[in-house]
Order: sequence, then structure tokens, then C-alpha cells
Amino acid sequence: MTKSHDIVDRLRLFGSSAVEREAADEIDRLRAERDEARRDVCYLRPCVCLGVKTPDEYAQFRGWDCFKEDKP
Repeated sequence: MTKSHDIVDRLRLFGSSAVEREAADEIDRLRAERDEARRDVCYLRPCVCLGVKTPDEYAQFRGWDCFKEDKP
């Protein structure tokens, strides 16, 4: 998903109410929690599973971007 299509960006750019800003903040917080939980799974998952050798490879196998570095 490109940043211009991200709901958080749209809420911040076009939202005019405090509720919309709070919603954007909550989405950011929940995404951070999700990514942390996904990273935990990647580190705890046995390395012999599915032939992957690193936590990043496991995340890629699952289609997760929890190791992304482009966080605000």
C-alpha cells in the first residue's frame, strides 16, 4: 500500500475533527503493536520451519513488513 493510499495519511490530511486525529493516532499505535507481536513470532519461530533461517526471512514468507524501517 502506498503512503498516499494509507488511511492514516488521509485522516491526517483531510480530517478536520479531533476524532479523526485520534483515530489516526490509534491506528498508528495498533499497527506498532501488531508489528511488535509479529517480530516476536519471527524471533520465536523455530528456524527449521519452512526452511527459513532468519526472522526477516520468516516475516517475508508470511508476507509481513514488520521489519520495515520507514516508520514516522
